[in-house]
Amino acid sequence: MKKVNETKRDREYLRALFFLGAHEKPIGPSKLSDLMGISRAGALQKNRRIEELGYGEYIPNEGLLLKENAVDSIKEDISKHHILEFFFSKTLDMDPEEACREASNIESVVSSRLISKILKEFGDELECECGSCIDPEKVSDPEELYDCHWYQKRFSILESNE
Repeated sequence: MKKVNETKRDREYLRALFFLGAHEKPIGPSKLSDLMGISRAGALQKNRRIEELGYGEYIPNEGLLLKENAVDSIKEDISKHHILEFFFSKTLDMDPEEACREASNIESVVSSRLISKILKEFGDELECECGSCIDPEKVSDPEELYDCHWYQKRFSILESNE
């Protein structure tokens, strides 16, 4: 079986599916297409790709249901972003907007080893205004992140679609 390489865009769709609730019930291509601004056919293709990456199961006439490994991966992404953001603010004196932008640019390629070193050095100081995002174990439901700037920058469109 050929290994499929995951892209940054794949991660964006994975996160979108999580925030749409695909970890609890299958999400069809229509909801994903509305959120991401792509065609329904394109969203179906993305759902199939997420399945191919091993993060979900596509159920015909229902949609994609995320697997536990997808949820764990998303929680890790959220935590990693905030840890990097904190590190940039603390050590490089970046303002919150710049730190967030820079964290977004590199979060997909930063090693777990680097994140562990940052946590070892600054673990007691780490914080975010939402209070949940640094510790992935605290995030059991996407709604817990609605007040977090990370969520708002990426998915505030969800509220306007409901």
